[in-house]
Amino acid sequence: MSGFVAGLLHPLALPAHVLALLALGLLIGQQTARTRHVSWAAFVAGAAVGLTAIAFGVGQTSAADVLHATTFASGVSAAIARPLPTLACALLAVIAGVALALDSPPETISIAVATATLVGTGLGASLTLAIIVTGTNYLTRVREWNWARLGGRILSSWIAASAILVLAVRFVRGQMF
Repeated sequence: MSGFVAGLLHPLALPAHVLALLALGLLIGQQTARTRHVSWAAFVAGAAVGLTAIAFGVGQTSAADVLHATTFASGVSAAIARPLPTLACALLAVIAGVALALDSPPETISIAVATATLVGTGLGASLTLAIIVTGTNYLTRVREWNWARLGGRILSSWIAASAILVLAVRFVRGQMF
């Protein structure tokens, strides 16, 4: 498998990344059009910053803990299903983008393959988030589909519960930060 394809699939291969993208996508998909666009762009910018930091050799970070925290915050906010201010949603998106990127170091020796993997990871995460946001927006805007809104809120609450449980276990074991 090429580095680019491995990078494209990387956000879908790790459960923490899938849950983070799903929680953030469910949150952003409930927002107004302006907030959706700004938040998605903020996520892409955050992911680009994080991937650039990896390319320049940033050391060990607590990105996994930050990613779980943003997953929790996104899940709770999506479960509440109230519109967020654009700045708050964009800030959550940029933090999630940076954390997801910093939690995705390529596991290759070749610099060319590592670069292709990083580009693929950024593109894969951004496309995955865009698809989730678009699907959530469509499902929550159809008036007759109350079940979709309720299902999204239930899924968001379960994602938030999973994220906070992971953080609690890491805290008890002394693995945080």
